[in-house]
Amino acid sequence: MIEFRLLGPLEIETPDGPVPLGGARQRALLTILLLDAGRVVPTERLVDLLWGEEAPKTATTSLQNAVSALRKLLGPERIETRAPGYVLRVDPETVDVQRFERLVTQCHKAPPAERRSAFLDD
Repeated sequence: MIEFRLLGPLEIETPDGPVPLGGARQRALLTILLLDAGRVVPTERLVDLLWGEEAPKTATTSLQNAVSALRKLLGPERIETRAPGYVLRVDPETVDVQRFERLVTQCHKAPPAERRSAFLDD
């Protein structure tokens, strides 16, 4: 199973070992898509987050190239082009941040005596 780690350094771990990631922009794109996994992230928002107000005229093309490179790393089925942008298809349990948020929510709902074991048992 593939795991995505955002808590700490960005990492992708597979049964065969870590996946080598590209430069800062590719890492930023993956992080944005992971934080919004399962939801469409508009192209305009991605360009704004990756380049800011000084985005070059070629930003959309550069974004498409970065998405293509991520598809090669993750598999073409994981990143879907869907208007008005892209959606990352991953199991939420494979993203450490989402798993952590689920555990925190469970702990808040659990009686105090059970809170500690909720984190330790997962």
